[in-house]
Amino acid sequence: MKIAQGVNLHLIKTKQFKTNHITFRFSGDLTKRTIAKRVLAAQMLATVNASYPTARLFRQRLAALYGANLSTKVSTKGLVHIVDIDISFIRDELTFNGEEILQNILIFLKECLFSPLAATAQYQHKIFDLEKKNLINYLEVDKEDSFYSSHLALKTLFFDNPSLQVSKYGQVDLVQAENSYTAYQEFQHMLSQDQIDIFVLGDFDDYKVVRLIHQFPFENRLKPLNFIYQQDYKNIITEVIEKRSVNQSVLQLAYHNPISYHDEDYFALLVFNGLFGNFPHSKLFTEIREKEGLAYTINSQINSLTGLLNVYAGIDKKNRDKTLKLINKQLSDIKLGRFSSTIVKQTKKMLITNRQAILDSPKATIEKVYNSKYLKENPDIDNWVNHINQVSKEDIIRVAGKIKLQVFYFLEGE
Repeated sequence: MKIAQGVNLHLIKTKQFKTNHITFRFSGDLTKRTIAKRVLAAQMLATVNASYPTARLFRQRLAALYGANLSTKVSTKGLVHIVDIDISFIRDELTFNGEEILQNILIFLKECLFSPLAATAQYQHKIFDLEKKNLINYLEVDKEDSFYSSHLALKTLFFDNPSLQVSKYGQVDLVQAENSYTAYQEFQHMLSQDQIDIFVLGDFDDYKVVRLIHQFPFENRLKPLNFIYQQDYKNIITEVIEKRSVNQSVLQLAYHNPISYHDEDYFALLVFNGLFGNFPHSKLFTEIREKEGLAYTINSQINSLTGLLNVYAGIDKKNRDKTLKLINKQLSDIKLGRFSSTIVKQTKKMLITNRQAILDSPKATIEKVYNSKYLKENPDIDNWVNHINQVSKEDIIRVAGKIKLQVFYFLEGE
């Protein structure tokens, strides 16, 4: 349902969950220039507003709404940066005195969006500076995580687009460069320019929701979004070895994957990744971790919206060359069809089981509606299962042949 141009309301009626859920989703461009500002704005949204100007008063108001739970989350889809405001709360009929919780929740959200704690076109300094410090501390801690920091290094080496080279939360220098004015201005830009999707999920009065949402002063906007990014394959493998004082060494490999979300080989790609390294029965896990004992952990992951297939392994530095050789062998074996029908069946079963489990949550249900509208994903789980089951051995071999190593990064512990 269109509330304004570029602002859509999605009503998801269900009695499956014990609580109702509302998500306000802001979808904007993923750019290195604005990531930090958007994350800082997200933190302010979940901390204070003009009506509840301290974190204590803000949380007390949520507690008064029968313990409503509000949080913000940032994520990316291709070249789209997403900021979610999520709130879960009990249904009106479960209150003691028949209070209209849904109405009060939407009034509270309206205050968060349109009455932020700000003056002279900037956030209140004291609280903003605290949230900025918290974000910097969070990013500093993450930098000490060998897997996190090595993955960021891999992205920097793999992606041509600078915006895909940084974390969805930004990076320390980008956050340090922002202030209460720049973050507030970015939030105002989000309010007026981002595509906004409002999801109301649960058991509620449709008419009441529509009437209340129409009271939000949203303006028309036209926001084109680019969900799929694909860069050309380079016929050169980039190799980087970095030494650092960490106990565990980490091997990170980036493969060029030309199969995107809407390609006919997408489902074959899912099956390939499952038997290659994504599950405990996969070839990387059984051959390198269990049989050879070379890796503490090993896994493969695909991002079909950015063309990256990532293999990572935590290993001893003396096992680097042997581990790389065995990873190459597992991929080569799949390309040559050296895998059983048993592992294919097991992989398909795991994919289907995981898919069904993931969908059994409010947030996943909301995600399914969003993907259906903007990524044109078929929301029918039976259709998805049929596509997985139809993947043949020949399909897997064909997909494996398209996967090519692009970047080798090794974080060597000292």
